[in-house]
Amino acid sequence: MNKEGKFGYHEAISLMVITIVMKVFFTGPAIIMSTVGTAGWYMIILSMLVAILGFMILLSLLKRFNNKNIMQISDLVLGKPVGSIMLITLAALILLVSSINMREYIEVMKVYVMPESPPSFLMVLLSISVAVLSFMGLETIARYSKFIIYILSAGYILVILLSTQNFVPRQLYPVLGYGLDKTIITGLQRCSVYGDIAILGIIASSLQGYREIKKIGLWSILISGIVFSTSLLAYSLVFPYTVGQEITSPMYEMASLIDYGGFLQRMEPIFLFLWNFGSFIEITLTFYAALMVFCHVFRIEDKRPVILPMLTILYCLNLIPRGISEVISVNINRLRTWGGVLFFTPSIILLVVALIRKKKEAV
Repeated sequence: MNKEGKFGYHEAISLMVITIVMKVFFTGPAIIMSTVGTAGWYMIILSMLVAILGFMILLSLLKRFNNKNIMQISDLVLGKPVGSIMLITLAALILLVSSINMREYIEVMKVYVMPESPPSFLMVLLSISVAVLSFMGLETIARYSKFIIYILSAGYILVILLSTQNFVPRQLYPVLGYGLDKTIITGLQRCSVYGDIAILGIIASSLQGYREIKKIGLWSILISGIVFSTSLLAYSLVFPYTVGQEITSPMYEMASLIDYGGFLQRMEPIFLFLWNFGSFIEITLTFYAALMVFCHVFRIEDKRPVILPMLTILYCLNLIPRGISEVISVNINRLRTWGGVLFFTPSIILLVVALIRKKKEAV
């Protein structure tokens, strides 16, 4: 039987930070540059504050029902029939998010590393990694995240520091980007980049109670916000915003521009290491979250027989986009714009209904 197990504060923060910040390694920065220009590095801080507000709503719900996850709370508040409808919808949407993240990874890999490989071949390789981690269970995924985050952090910091030779401060102008109003509106919408923090509600039973979930969530959002802001600031210093918005993966391009003579140049291998291992965790966690919700609805205790069928659905969803242009302009753009609604609406609905029906469990 696939038991979730318990894991601690550091494992949970590592898991959530990796899942959230992986967006910065792909097409996200270019989309932000095309939307707000040079203002992206502080616009993302506004998004962080909005995400904290959304997380506090989830936290209020978890506080009312201590030691229960969002699926158990849904059963108590809405009842099994109505709650199951909401949870199945949530599982389908999270699986869709996982497929979008997976296809984005595949397309960027094709652009920079394996241009001749068909997407289906790369999907099979990644699906095998997701399957292996999923069979090991949530606790193993979390502990693997704690192990790998130190290496990822060192690689990220190294790429940023080595890129300082290419910084051009005047490229931060105009400071307000395409206008303060545009920056504020986009900042409110882009809280979805932190939306994966809502997965804490799904895995709440594996954590050590409300107080620890609060620390995990706030620290994860804060650390992710710092990573997002510093990386977007570095992109803006290296690339003019007119150029940056045309680059598929600014982080990869930054690494390729590093040149300290014949001894130290073209640091893309470091970036690829970050890219691969971080993506495995990001895609696996969203996939496993959808799996947990699905198995709860249908009262399936052993998740292992469900992994391969659901992975097949994930694979099929990845085949729908016709190319990288559709992935970026349609799937990624819509997800980053409206994803906040997807991630935080279930918590809002459950909290409002719980308040109306006066449902509560003593802490």
